[in-house]
Amino acid sequence: MARKKKGGGFDLGQKLNNIKTLNETKRPKEAIAYEYMLFVMLCTAKYKERKLPSQSVRDYAMKMVKEHDMDPTIVYPFIQAVEEVIYGGKPSNPEVFQKSLVEFGKVFEFLVGKPLPPM
Repeated sequence: MARKKKGGGFDLGQKLNNIKTLNETKRPKEAIAYEYMLFVMLCTAKYKERKLPSQSVRDYAMKMVKEHDMDPTIVYPFIQAVEEVIYGGKPSNPEVFQKSLVEFGKVFEFLVGKPLPPM
C-alpha cells in the first residue's frame, strides 16, 4: 500500500511511478487514464474541489479553469489528449502516451510549481 504523507495527502512519487510502470508494461491507455486521475488528485489537494461522479472529464476541467483560474491553454490540450484515448477510440501507443505526458507535464508544473520528473 502506498504511504500517505502527513496531513492526509498522498505519495506523489508513488503515483508518478505508477504512471511510469503502466507505460513500461505496455499499457499506455491505462497510463494516460492514471495521468488524469492524478490531475484530479492534485486539483483536489490544491483547490479543495473534488470531482463529482456525475462530472465528465471535460466538465471537471472546465470548473477548474472557471472557478480556480487554471490556464485553459495548459489544461485543455491535456484534457483533449485524455479524451481522445478514453472516449475517442484512438489507439494508444507510445507516441500517444508521450504526447499526453508532455501535456500532463505542463499541468503538473502549473499545479505543483515544479517540473514533472523524467519518466
